[in-house]
Amino acid sequence: MSLKSGLILLLIIFFVGLASAQWTEEPMADLVGEGTDESLMMAGYRGGEGGPASELMGMVGGSDPFGATGPSGVGEAYYSMDAPPGSGPEVQQYSISGHEPSTIYFGGEATSYGAYSTTYSGTNSLWILGSWSWSQYAYAPLGAYLQLLAYSSSGGSADFYEIYPSGNVVYKRYSFWPGYSRINFHADAAGRHILLFIANNQPSNAIIIDVGSGGWPPTPGPGPGPVPSFARVTVRSSWLTGYTVTVDDIQTYSDASDGRRDGIISFTVPGNQYHSVKITSPGYLRSYYRFFRSGYAYTLTV
Repeated sequence: MSLKSGLILLLIIFFVGLASAQWTEEPMADLVGEGTDESLMMAGYRGGEGGPASELMGMVGGSDPFGATGPSGVGEAYYSMDAPPGSGPEVQQYSISGHEPSTIYFGGEATSYGAYSTTYSGTNSLWILGSWSWSQYAYAPLGAYLQLLAYSSSGGSADFYEIYPSGNVVYKRYSFWPGYSRINFHADAAGRHILLFIANNQPSNAIIIDVGSGGWPPTPGPGPGPVPSFARVTVRSSWLTGYTVTVDDIQTYSDASDGRRDGIISFTVPGNQYHSVKITSPGYLRSYYRFFRSGYAYTLTV
């Protein structure tokens, strides 16, 4: 790796390293955990103090595969399996007027575009563009196409960097429009892709796109039998006890709900969807927003 690539990598680590959650992901070895009602797990949330699973599913709404739940209950997908038209410039001007997103996801939180725009300082920024929302994180199957949205107040020449899962840094020089510019992204390698740009000597934020290795449509997990429609989530802490976990601002789980204040909370969420996970305790608050694949077990170590 060149000196320039190393400096860019350090810059990205500065942006996202401290904010990265200690998440692990692995296929579930069993479809149903000990003492768990399979019908409830397959229906949606289970356990905690938030009401019946059927009521929660009605509040959460539907979802497209690998999509985020939208305000109308319709899933938001940040990708398409169809390649964009081959003709035309690689960077296109994008008009925000009439296309304002209803929701913006960044820093592990969701906020409205109105609330975001009132505090937005006009610095360089990079987003993943959806039909009704923008995000700084997305999950996509291998071979998918996404659209990125770059903001530069004055436009002009921009250095664009992509760190591949292998650690290789790919550099491109773009000419941005003043304001918003749209760029196509191809999920051509499985693993985590980190992207950012520098324009007018100012870096943008970094975005993360996690690319699945199974392609599309998703293939069944290891072992016989169907893939469950849920994901299992476990939050563990060796020092924080008595805390609570709130999922999608709907369902709340307590460390003491199983009769033991052991710093471990386990629950399930509907799979192939984005979910927000908020951990709260007196003097402590952490929020995460990520994609949970059906049939996978996730562990967050606090």
